[in-house]
Amino acid sequence: MNIIVLSSQQCEDKNANNGDCFIIDNGQELILYDCGCEDYANYAMEYMKENGYEKVKIVLSHNDDDHFKGIPVLIEKGKVSEVTTVLLLKYVDELLDKIDDKRKNRESLKKQITDMYDNIKELSGNNLQDAFIHTDISSGVEISGPGKDYILDAAAKGLDTTEGDIIDGETITNATSIHLKIKLGNKYLLLTGDSSFESIMKENLDGFEVIQLAHHGKKEIAEKVFKELEYVPEETYIISDNTGNSKGGSDKLDTTGYRVLNTKDNGMICLDENALIINRTNKGTLNDLFDL
Repeated sequence: MNIIVLSSQQCEDKNANNGDCFIIDNGQELILYDCGCEDYANYAMEYMKENGYEKVKIVLSHNDDDHFKGIPVLIEKGKVSEVTTVLLLKYVDELLDKIDDKRKNRESLKKQITDMYDNIKELSGNNLQDAFIHTDISSGVEISGPGKDYILDAAAKGLDTTEGDIIDGETITNATSIHLKIKLGNKYLLLTGDSSFESIMKENLDGFEVIQLAHHGKKEIAEKVFKELEYVPEETYIISDNTGNSKGGSDKLDTTGYRVLNTKDNGMICLDENALIINRTNKGTLNDLFDL
């Protein structure tokens, strides 16, 4: 199993909000967890060519552009075999029950979902898979959370215009990012997208030795994760902070005393089953790469 966390340092516009892209190679299939810009899509295609992959599977954590914009590039080039994400249109009746607003009906709610989640609509016809059902993505790669109930409850709140668009301190779209669990040798890695802390706590964090700090290393979320796992000093954290000059990201986060690698500081981050590599050339054990 090899994992590459792409960095804005590889992009033509390093100051843009290039977002996230994780390349996951289990030796049998290639998977992308998000693809936030065209440069990431081009890098993924270069990787596919170099490693003999014709197609890639995509897991889209959530609807925001900085996790999505590279996917249409890959689709246009015929490189995508399937896309797995949350397909709310399949759950209109359940959402209607949760909203309990007599002014809404199936058709009006379907239109509202289509308008709010227009990126997902753009993927229609490209072997879309339902993240609530299609959880086994590939060998060693599975969707692990945050769970159908949490996502539908949050989505219903967002679709109910009287309720507002914030839940657990995050936008509905961010909070309900789907998580990916990856077996990395004898360790497990958790990818969290832009999740809220509450949705991350739907996972058994004790079962993960490597965790992506959500929402590009957002201070308020990361500090809660640090506190939750303060009894696990050997924990390793990954920050995909490719937010450029936009608000958010990890600039306010103090990582002193924690094993943290950040794409903003370290560039492209690569993990294999035994070691961690920075920029594809600097090989070493975890202890070699952290000033602890």
